[in-house]
Amino acid sequence: MTVKVPGKGTQGTPFPKFMARLGNGFVVRMFRSGRSRSVRGMSTLILETRGAKSGQTRQAVLGYLPEPPDAWLIIGSAGGATWNPAWLHNLAKDPQATIDFGEGRRVAVRAESVEGPDLEAAWKRIEAEAKQYSDYRTKTDRQIPVVRLRERPAA
Repeated sequence: MTVKVPGKGTQGTPFPKFMARLGNGFVVRMFRSGRSRSVRGMSTLILETRGAKSGQTRQAVLGYLPEPPDAWLIIGSAGGATWNPAWLHNLAKDPQATIDFGEGRRVAVRAESVEGPDLEAAWKRIEAEAKQYSDYRTKTDRQIPVVRLRERPAA
């Protein structure tokens, strides 16, 4: 299974990419300091990927839904913007990543797109547990992807 990047939308929340980059740096610092580990009641993690173009380590703070015992769902909403988040492109190029829950807990993961009936079930869960993400679907005509991060076995 791989990570697929859906096409851009033509309608969406006006959210400039440079603002997303600036805001992400601030949110990462808040997370690392222990002051912000949840957003609107949803737990957050730091996703560390390798930049698809630069090859450099990139970090994004994302809300997640746990899938015990060894997986987590993340949503590529970008706030309902017409574009897909950079971390999605990074995972499409290299699905190996690391997630950081703070306080030293880091997990090596492999990303995969959620598709078909599994995607429908995921969106039902998202609507019930993290409604803000389903609200973003009404703001854009872009297909908002859901990605499963599955823990990689120890080498």
